[in-house]
Amino acid sequence: MKLLTRTTLAFLAYAGLVLLGGTFVFYFVMRALNQRDVDEALWLRQQQVQRHLAALPAATNLPQLLRLDADLTLRPAPAGPVRPARLLTVVGYDSLEREPLPQRQLDAPLRYRGRNYRLLLRRSLVENDELLSGLAAAQAILMALLLGGMLLLQAALNRRLWRPFYATLAQLKAFRLDAQPAAPLAFAPSTTTEFRELNAALTQLLAHSQRTYRSQREFTENAAHELQTPLAILRAKLDLLLQAPGLTEEQATYLDATLAVTARLARLNRSLLLLARLDNPAPAAPPATVDLAAAVQAQLGQLREQFDAAGLRLHPALAAPVPVAIAPALLDVLLSNLFTNASRHNIPGGEVWITLTANFLRVENTGRPQPLPAGQEFARFRRAADSPAGGLGLGLAIARQICQGQGWVLGYAYGAGRHTFQVDF
Repeated sequence: MKLLTRTTLAFLAYAGLVLLGGTFVFYFVMRALNQRDVDEALWLRQQQVQRHLAALPAATNLPQLLRLDADLTLRPAPAGPVRPARLLTVVGYDSLEREPLPQRQLDAPLRYRGRNYRLLLRRSLVENDELLSGLAAAQAILMALLLGGMLLLQAALNRRLWRPFYATLAQLKAFRLDAQPAAPLAFAPSTTTEFRELNAALTQLLAHSQRTYRSQREFTENAAHELQTPLAILRAKLDLLLQAPGLTEEQATYLDATLAVTARLARLNRSLLLLARLDNPAPAAPPATVDLAAAVQAQLGQLREQFDAAGLRLHPALAAPVPVAIAPALLDVLLSNLFTNASRHNIPGGEVWITLTANFLRVENTGRPQPLPAGQEFARFRRAADSPAGGLGLGLAIARQICQGQGWVLGYAYGAGRHTFQVDF
Protein backbone atom coordinates (compact mmCIF):
# COMPACT_ATOMS: atom_id res chain seq x y z
CA MET A 1 0.00 0.00 0.00
CA LYS A 2 1.34 3.41 -0.92
CA LEU A 3 2.24 5.96 1.75
CA LEU A 4 -0.28 8.50 0.51
CA THR A 5 -3.01 5.84 0.47
CA ARG A 6 -2.23 4.94 4.07
CA THR A 7 -2.44 8.61 5.04
CA THR A 8 -5.72 9.05 3.19
CA LEU A 9 -7.25 5.98 4.82
CA ALA A 10 -6.20 7.24 8.24
CA PHE A 11 -7.81 10.63 7.58
CA LEU A 12 -10.97 8.97 6.25
CA ALA A 13 -11.21 6.69 9.29
CA TYR A 14 -10.84 9.65 11.62
CA ALA A 15 -13.36 11.70 9.66
CA GLY A 16 -15.80 8.78 9.64
CA LEU A 17 -15.59 8.36 13.42
CA VAL A 18 -16.04 12.10 13.94
CA LEU A 19 -19.04 12.22 11.62
CA LEU A 20 -20.61 9.14 13.18
CA GLY A 21 -20.18 10.50 16.67
CA GLY A 22 -21.24 13.95 15.51
CA THR A 23 -24.50 12.51 14.15
CA PHE A 24 -25.59 11.38 17.62
CA VAL A 25 -24.32 14.57 19.25
CA PHE A 26 -26.26 16.70 16.75
CA TYR A 27 -29.32 14.52 17.28
CA PHE A 28 -29.40 14.97 21.06
CA VAL A 29 -28.53 18.68 20.83
CA MET A 30 -31.24 19.40 18.26
CA ARG A 31 -33.77 17.33 20.20
CA ALA A 32 -32.95 19.29 23.37
CA LEU A 33 -33.20 22.61 21.53
CA ASN A 34 -36.51 21.61 19.96
CA GLN A 35 -37.92 20.51 23.30
CA ARG A 36 -36.81 23.76 24.96
CA ASP A 37 -38.48 25.86 22.28
CA VAL A 38 -41.70 23.83 22.61
CA ASP A 39 -41.65 24.21 26.41
CA GLU A 40 -41.25 27.99 26.12
CA ALA A 41 -44.12 28.11 23.65
CA LEU A 42 -46.33 26.10 26.06
CA TRP A 43 -45.63 28.48 28.93
CA LEU A 44 -46.49 31.45 26.73
CA ARG A 45 -49.60 29.64 25.55
CA GLN A 46 -50.63 29.09 29.18
CA GLN A 47 -50.42 32.82 29.87
CA GLN A 48 -52.41 33.53 26.73
CA VAL A 49 -55.15 31.05 27.74
CA GLN A 50 -55.39 32.62 31.16
CA ARG A 51 -55.89 36.05 29.59
CA HIS A 52 -58.57 34.69 27.21
CA LEU A 53 -60.44 32.98 30.05
CA ALA A 54 -60.40 36.16 32.08
CA ALA A 55 -61.98 37.98 29.12
CA LEU A 56 -64.82 35.47 28.67
CA PRO A 57 -68.18 37.09 29.66
CA ALA A 58 -69.65 33.85 30.96
CA ALA A 59 -68.74 30.22 31.64
CA THR A 60 -71.13 29.12 28.89
CA ASN A 61 -68.56 30.28 26.31
CA LEU A 62 -65.93 27.91 27.66
CA PRO A 63 -66.99 24.81 25.59
CA GLN A 64 -66.84 26.91 22.43
CA LEU A 65 -63.26 27.95 23.23
CA LEU A 66 -62.24 24.36 23.85
CA ARG A 67 -63.73 23.23 20.53
CA LEU A 68 -61.76 25.87 18.66
CA ASP A 69 -58.42 24.66 20.06
CA ALA A 70 -57.95 20.89 19.85
CA ASP A 71 -54.62 21.09 21.74
CA LEU A 72 -56.30 22.69 24.78
CA THR A 73 -58.13 20.75 27.49
CA LEU A 74 -59.66 22.10 30.68
CA ARG A 75 -60.65 19.57 33.34
CA PRO A 76 -62.04 20.08 36.82
CA ALA A 77 -59.31 19.58 39.37
CA PRO A 78 -59.78 16.71 41.82
CA ALA A 79 -60.24 17.49 45.47
CA GLY A 80 -57.11 17.80 47.52
CA PRO A 81 -53.96 19.85 47.38
CA VAL A 82 -53.19 21.67 44.16
CA ARG A 83 -50.39 20.00 42.17
CA PRO A 84 -47.74 22.29 40.67
CA ALA A 85 -47.37 22.68 36.91
CA ARG A 86 -45.31 20.08 35.11
CA LEU A 87 -44.14 19.23 31.60
CA LEU A 88 -44.43 15.73 30.15
CA THR A 89 -43.67 14.03 26.86
CA VAL A 90 -46.66 11.98 25.73
CA VAL A 91 -47.95 10.37 22.56
CA GLY A 92 -51.14 11.98 21.32
CA TYR A 93 -53.30 11.91 18.24
CA ASP A 94 -52.51 14.66 15.77
CA SER A 95 -55.68 15.71 13.98
CA LEU A 96 -53.71 17.27 11.12
CA GLU A 97 -51.33 14.37 10.54
CA ARG A 98 -54.05 11.88 11.53
CA GLU A 99 -51.63 9.66 13.37
CA PRO A 100 -50.15 9.35 16.84
CA LEU A 101 -47.19 11.66 17.28
CA PRO A 102 -44.89 12.56 20.18
CA GLN A 103 -46.16 15.66 21.95
CA ARG A 104 -45.02 17.89 24.75
CA GLN A 105 -47.78 18.44 27.32
CA LEU A 106 -48.08 21.17 29.98
CA ASP A 107 -50.19 20.16 32.96
CA ALA A 108 -50.81 23.33 35.02
CA PRO A 109 -53.37 24.38 37.70
CA LEU A 110 -55.91 27.06 36.68
CA ARG A 111 -58.60 28.89 38.66
CA TYR A 112 -61.62 30.06 36.73
CA ARG A 113 -64.81 31.56 38.12
CA GLY A 114 -63.92 30.46 41.62
CA ARG A 115 -63.25 26.85 40.67
CA ASN A 116 -60.00 24.89 40.29
CA TYR A 117 -59.16 23.33 36.92
CA ARG A 118 -56.25 21.43 35.34
CA LEU A 119 -55.12 23.09 32.12
CA LEU A 120 -53.64 20.66 29.57
CA LEU A 121 -51.76 22.19 26.64
CA ARG A 122 -50.11 20.05 23.96
CA ARG A 123 -47.71 20.82 21.19
CA SER A 124 -46.23 18.35 18.67
CA LEU A 125 -42.53 17.53 18.73
CA VAL A 126 -40.38 16.73 15.73
CA GLU A 127 -40.33 12.94 15.49
CA ASN A 128 -37.08 11.48 16.79
CA ASP A 129 -36.78 8.92 14.00
CA GLU A 130 -37.34 11.59 11.37
CA LEU A 131 -34.75 13.80 13.06
CA LEU A 132 -32.23 10.94 13.25
CA SER A 133 -32.84 9.82 9.68
CA GLY A 134 -32.47 13.37 8.43
CA LEU A 135 -29.19 13.80 10.25
CA ALA A 136 -27.97 10.38 9.01
CA ALA A 137 -28.79 11.31 5.42
CA ALA A 138 -26.99 14.62 5.77
CA GLN A 139 -23.94 12.94 7.29
CA ALA A 140 -23.95 10.25 4.57
CA ILE A 141 -23.93 12.93 1.88
CA LEU A 142 -21.13 14.75 3.72
CA MET A 143 -19.17 11.49 4.02
CA ALA A 144 -19.54 10.76 0.32
CA LEU A 145 -18.37 14.26 -0.56
CA LEU A 146 -15.44 13.92 1.83
CA LEU A 147 -14.44 10.50 0.46
CA GLY A 148 -14.71 11.61 -3.14
CA GLY A 149 -12.74 14.75 -2.42
CA MET A 150 -9.99 12.83 -0.65
CA LEU A 151 -9.67 10.35 -3.51
CA LEU A 152 -9.50 13.14 -6.08
CA LEU A 153 -6.97 14.95 -3.90
CA GLN A 154 -4.89 11.79 -3.62
CA ALA A 155 -4.88 11.33 -7.39
CA ALA A 156 -3.84 14.95 -7.89
CA LEU A 157 -1.07 14.64 -5.28
CA ASN A 158 0.18 11.42 -6.87
CA ARG A 159 0.42 13.09 -10.25
CA ARG A 160 2.02 16.31 -9.10
CA LEU A 161 3.67 16.29 -5.68
CA TRP A 162 4.95 12.71 -5.77
CA ARG A 163 6.16 12.70 -9.39
CA PRO A 164 9.81 13.47 -8.43
CA PHE A 165 9.76 10.66 -5.85
CA TYR A 166 8.58 8.06 -8.35
CA ALA A 167 11.11 9.31 -10.91
CA THR A 168 13.89 8.87 -8.33
CA LEU A 169 12.58 5.42 -7.43
CA ALA A 170 12.56 4.34 -11.08
CA GLN A 171 16.18 5.47 -11.50
CA LEU A 172 17.24 3.58 -8.38
CA LYS A 173 15.57 0.39 -9.64
CA ALA A 174 17.45 0.63 -12.92
CA PHE A 175 20.78 1.53 -11.30
CA ARG A 176 23.55 -1.08 -11.20
CA LEU A 177 26.97 -0.71 -9.64
CA ASP A 178 28.51 -3.04 -12.23
CA ALA A 179 27.10 -1.12 -15.19
CA GLN A 180 29.60 -0.22 -17.87
CA PRO A 181 30.37 2.59 -18.25
CA ALA A 182 29.70 3.63 -14.66
CA ALA A 183 27.92 6.97 -14.82
CA PRO A 184 26.53 8.87 -11.80
CA LEU A 185 22.78 9.26 -11.50
CA ALA A 186 21.25 12.64 -12.32
CA PHE A 187 17.95 13.00 -10.47
CA ALA A 188 15.20 15.27 -11.73
CA PRO A 189 14.99 18.63 -9.92
CA SER A 190 12.19 19.16 -7.43
CA THR A 191 10.73 22.14 -5.62
CA THR A 192 9.92 20.02 -2.55
CA THR A 193 12.56 20.37 0.16
CA GLU A 194 12.37 16.75 1.32
CA PHE A 195 12.81 15.40 -2.21
CA ARG A 196 15.75 17.73 -2.88
CA GLU A 197 17.47 16.55 0.29
CA LEU A 198 16.72 12.91 -0.58
CA ASN A 199 18.18 13.28 -4.07
CA ALA A 200 21.28 15.01 -2.73
CA ALA A 201 21.85 12.27 -0.14
CA LEU A 202 21.32 9.52 -2.72
CA THR A 203 23.71 11.17 -5.17
CA GLN A 204 26.41 11.36 -2.52
CA LEU A 205 25.79 7.80 -1.34
CA LEU A 206 25.80 6.27 -4.83
CA ALA A 207 28.93 8.18 -5.85
CA HIS A 208 30.73 6.85 -2.78
CA SER A 209 29.44 3.31 -3.49
CA GLN A 210 30.71 3.47 -7.07
CA ARG A 211 34.16 4.61 -5.95
CA THR A 212 34.33 1.87 -3.32
CA TYR A 213 33.06 -0.73 -5.80
CA ARG A 214 35.66 0.18 -8.43
CA SER A 215 38.41 0.18 -5.81
CA GLN A 216 37.46 -3.25 -4.47
CA ARG A 217 37.10 -4.66 -7.96
CA GLU A 218 40.55 -3.47 -9.00
CA PHE A 219 42.08 -4.74 -5.76
CA THR A 220 40.49 -8.20 -6.11
CA GLU A 221 41.53 -8.63 -9.72
CA ASN A 222 45.06 -7.32 -9.12
CA ALA A 223 45.56 -9.46 -6.02
CA ALA A 224 44.36 -12.60 -7.81
CA HIS A 225 46.57 -11.94 -10.80
CA GLU A 226 49.62 -11.11 -8.68
CA LEU A 227 49.22 -14.32 -6.68
CA GLN A 228 49.25 -16.53 -9.76
CA THR A 229 52.93 -15.94 -10.58
CA PRO A 230 54.44 -16.63 -7.13
CA LEU A 231 52.21 -19.69 -6.73
CA ALA A 232 53.38 -21.06 -10.06
CA ILE A 233 57.01 -20.40 -9.14
CA LEU A 234 56.51 -22.03 -5.72
CA ARG A 235 54.98 -25.11 -7.26
CA ALA A 236 57.77 -25.41 -9.84
CA LYS A 237 60.44 -25.08 -7.15
CA LEU A 238 58.75 -27.74 -5.07
CA ASP A 239 58.64 -30.09 -8.06
CA LEU A 240 62.36 -29.53 -8.64
CA LEU A 241 63.09 -30.07 -4.97
CA LEU A 242 61.23 -33.39 -5.02
CA GLN A 243 63.46 -34.53 -7.87
CA ALA A 244 66.70 -33.51 -6.09
CA PRO A 245 69.11 -36.39 -5.23
CA GLY A 246 69.68 -37.38 -1.63
CA LEU A 247 66.13 -36.52 -0.51
CA THR A 248 65.08 -38.54 2.55
CA GLU A 249 61.67 -40.17 2.87
CA GLU A 250 60.67 -37.82 5.68
CA GLN A 251 61.66 -34.78 3.62
CA ALA A 252 59.72 -36.12 0.64
CA THR A 253 56.62 -36.51 2.85
CA TYR A 254 56.88 -32.90 3.98
CA LEU A 255 57.37 -31.73 0.40
CA ASP A 256 54.37 -33.74 -0.83
CA ALA A 257 52.18 -32.13 1.84
CA THR A 258 53.51 -28.68 0.96
CA LEU A 259 52.95 -29.33 -2.74
CA ALA A 260 49.33 -30.42 -2.03
CA VAL A 261 48.70 -27.26 -0.03
CA THR A 262 50.22 -25.18 -2.83
CA ALA A 263 48.01 -26.89 -5.41
CA ARG A 264 44.94 -26.23 -3.26
CA LEU A 265 45.98 -22.61 -2.84
CA ALA A 266 46.31 -22.29 -6.63
CA ARG A 267 42.83 -23.75 -7.14
CA LEU A 268 41.45 -21.40 -4.50
CA ASN A 269 43.09 -18.43 -6.22
CA ARG A 270 41.59 -19.42 -9.59
CA SER A 271 38.14 -19.84 -8.01
CA LEU A 272 38.31 -16.47 -6.29
CA LEU A 273 39.43 -14.83 -9.50
CA LEU A 274 36.51 -16.43 -11.32
CA LEU A 275 34.08 -15.24 -8.63
CA ALA A 276 35.51 -11.73 -8.85
CA ARG A 277 34.98 -11.73 -12.60
CA LEU A 278 31.44 -13.05 -12.20
CA ASP A 279 30.62 -10.47 -9.53
CA ASN A 280 32.15 -7.68 -11.62
CA PRO A 281 31.38 -8.53 -15.24
CA ALA A 282 33.21 -6.56 -17.87
CA PRO A 283 31.65 -5.67 -21.24
CA ALA A 284 31.79 -8.75 -23.45
CA ALA A 285 30.56 -9.93 -26.79
CA PRO A 286 27.11 -11.56 -26.92
CA PRO A 287 27.22 -15.19 -25.69
CA ALA A 288 27.30 -17.98 -28.25
CA THR A 289 24.52 -20.51 -28.76
CA VAL A 290 25.65 -23.85 -27.32
CA ASP A 291 23.98 -27.25 -27.40
CA LEU A 292 23.58 -28.01 -23.70
CA ALA A 293 22.99 -31.71 -24.31
CA ALA A 294 26.32 -32.08 -26.14
CA ALA A 295 28.09 -30.09 -23.40
CA VAL A 296 26.62 -32.39 -20.71
CA GLN A 297 27.71 -35.49 -22.64
CA ALA A 298 31.23 -34.09 -23.03
CA GLN A 299 31.47 -33.18 -19.35
CA LEU A 300 30.25 -36.61 -18.25
CA GLY A 301 32.86 -38.20 -20.52
CA GLN A 302 35.59 -36.23 -18.78
CA LEU A 303 34.30 -37.18 -15.32
CA ARG A 304 33.59 -40.82 -16.14
CA GLU A 305 36.74 -42.06 -14.39
CA GLN A 306 35.89 -40.03 -11.28
CA PHE A 307 32.40 -41.57 -11.12
CA ASP A 308 33.78 -45.08 -11.70
CA ALA A 309 36.46 -44.66 -9.04
CA ALA A 310 33.80 -43.72 -6.49
CA GLY A 311 31.61 -46.66 -7.55
CA LEU A 312 28.72 -44.37 -8.52
CA ARG A 313 25.93 -45.44 -10.88
CA LEU A 314 25.00 -42.76 -13.40
CA HIS A 315 21.46 -42.40 -14.79
CA PRO A 316 21.40 -39.77 -17.57
CA ALA A 317 18.15 -38.74 -19.26
CA LEU A 318 19.03 -36.08 -21.80
CA ALA A 319 16.82 -34.40 -24.36
CA ALA A 320 18.65 -33.27 -27.49
CA PRO A 321 19.32 -30.74 -28.72
CA VAL A 322 18.87 -28.03 -26.06
CA PRO A 323 20.32 -24.75 -27.38
CA VAL A 324 21.25 -22.11 -24.77
CA ALA A 325 22.97 -18.75 -25.06
CA ILE A 326 26.04 -18.77 -22.81
CA ALA A 327 29.82 -18.49 -23.03
CA PRO A 328 31.19 -22.06 -23.48
CA ALA A 329 33.82 -21.57 -20.79
CA LEU A 330 31.19 -20.57 -18.22
CA LEU A 331 29.00 -23.50 -19.20
CA ASP A 332 31.89 -25.92 -18.66
CA VAL A 333 32.53 -24.45 -15.19
CA LEU A 334 28.81 -24.68 -14.30
CA LEU A 335 28.44 -28.31 -15.37
CA SER A 336 31.76 -29.35 -13.85
CA ASN A 337 30.87 -27.85 -10.47
CA LEU A 338 27.40 -29.43 -10.38
CA PHE A 339 28.62 -32.89 -11.44
CA THR A 340 31.69 -32.81 -9.19
CA ASN A 341 29.50 -31.79 -6.25
CA ALA A 342 27.19 -34.75 -6.94
CA SER A 343 30.22 -37.08 -6.99
CA ARG A 344 32.15 -35.67 -4.03
CA HIS A 345 29.18 -35.46 -1.65
CA ASN A 346 27.85 -38.94 -2.38
CA ILE A 347 28.08 -42.27 -0.60
CA PRO A 348 30.11 -45.31 -1.72
CA GLY A 349 28.12 -47.13 -4.37
CA GLY A 350 25.66 -44.25 -4.60
CA GLU A 351 23.73 -42.99 -7.58
CA VAL A 352 23.54 -39.83 -9.68
CA TRP A 353 20.55 -38.86 -11.83
CA ILE A 354 20.99 -36.20 -14.53
CA THR A 355 17.85 -34.99 -16.32
CA LEU A 356 17.89 -32.45 -19.12
CA THR A 357 14.83 -30.95 -20.81
CA ALA A 358 14.20 -27.80 -22.78
CA ASN A 359 13.24 -26.03 -19.53
CA PHE A 360 15.63 -27.29 -16.86
CA LEU A 361 18.73 -29.27 -15.93
CA ARG A 362 18.35 -31.40 -12.82
CA VAL A 363 21.20 -33.12 -10.98
CA GLU A 364 20.22 -35.54 -8.18
CA ASN A 365 22.46 -37.61 -5.99
CA THR A 366 22.35 -39.81 -2.94
CA GLY A 367 24.30 -38.59 0.05
CA ARG A 368 23.91 -37.61 3.68
CA PRO A 369 20.37 -38.44 4.91
CA GLN A 370 19.59 -34.84 5.80
CA PRO A 371 19.11 -31.62 3.82
CA LEU A 372 21.63 -28.84 3.61
CA PRO A 373 21.13 -25.99 6.12
CA ALA A 374 18.35 -23.72 4.89
CA GLY A 375 19.66 -20.49 3.42
CA GLN A 376 23.26 -21.75 3.28
CA GLU A 377 23.07 -24.10 0.29
CA PHE A 378 25.11 -21.74 -1.88
CA ALA A 379 27.14 -19.96 0.80
CA ARG A 380 30.81 -19.42 0.03
CA PHE A 381 33.32 -21.53 1.99
CA ARG A 382 30.49 -23.52 3.58
CA ARG A 383 31.78 -27.03 4.26
CA ALA A 384 30.28 -29.53 6.68
CA ALA A 385 32.50 -31.20 9.25
CA ASP A 386 32.17 -34.58 7.51
CA SER A 387 32.72 -33.21 3.99
CA PRO A 388 35.38 -35.06 1.96
CA ALA A 389 38.79 -33.48 1.66
CA GLY A 390 39.81 -31.55 -1.42
CA GLY A 391 36.82 -29.22 -1.72
CA LEU A 392 37.04 -25.47 -1.39
CA GLY A 393 33.41 -24.69 -0.57
CA LEU A 394 33.11 -22.44 -3.64
CA GLY A 395 31.72 -24.76 -6.33
CA LEU A 396 28.02 -24.17 -5.69
CA ALA A 397 28.58 -20.46 -5.09
CA ILE A 398 30.29 -20.19 -8.49
CA ALA A 399 27.49 -22.21 -10.12
CA ARG A 400 24.83 -19.95 -8.67
CA GLN A 401 26.72 -16.82 -9.71
CA ILE A 402 26.94 -18.10 -13.29
CA CYS A 403 23.20 -18.85 -13.31
CA GLN A 404 22.34 -15.40 -11.98
CA GLY A 405 24.47 -13.79 -14.67
CA GLN A 406 22.52 -15.76 -17.30
CA GLY A 407 19.13 -14.98 -15.79
CA TRP A 408 18.68 -18.63 -14.77
CA VAL A 409 17.53 -19.91 -11.38
CA LEU A 410 19.54 -22.52 -9.46
CA GLY A 411 17.52 -24.14 -6.68
CA TYR A 412 18.03 -26.87 -4.10
CA ALA A 413 15.64 -29.44 -2.62
CA TYR A 414 15.90 -32.62 -0.57
CA GLY A 415 13.45 -35.50 -0.59
CA ALA A 416 13.27 -39.28 -0.81
CA GLY A 417 16.94 -39.49 0.12
CA ARG A 418 18.06 -37.38 -2.83
CA HIS A 419 19.81 -34.02 -2.92
CA THR A 420 18.51 -32.13 -5.96
CA PHE A 421 20.00 -29.13 -7.71
CA GLN A 422 17.92 -27.80 -10.57
CA VAL A 423 18.74 -25.06 -13.07
CA ASP A 424 15.61 -23.48 -14.58
CA PHE A 425 16.32 -21.70 -17.86
